[in-house]
Amino acid sequence: MLSTVFAMALDLGPITVGAIVLFGVLFIAMFGISSAFGGFQGIFAWTQEKPDEQLKK
Repeated sequence: MLSTVFAMALDLGPITVGAIVLFGVLFIAMFGISSAFGGFQGIFAWTQEKPDEQLKK
């Protein structure tokens, strides 16, 4: 009910609402997959390096 009111207030059609829901679910799924495989650990290691070490790479 609330989603229908929200979509009507923004004048969104059913295809637009479906696309928003689909891409929202896909974003959460891809985030979960990358977290499960530890892809975030490289980012944390990179932020812990000193700036001069990053420039050498």
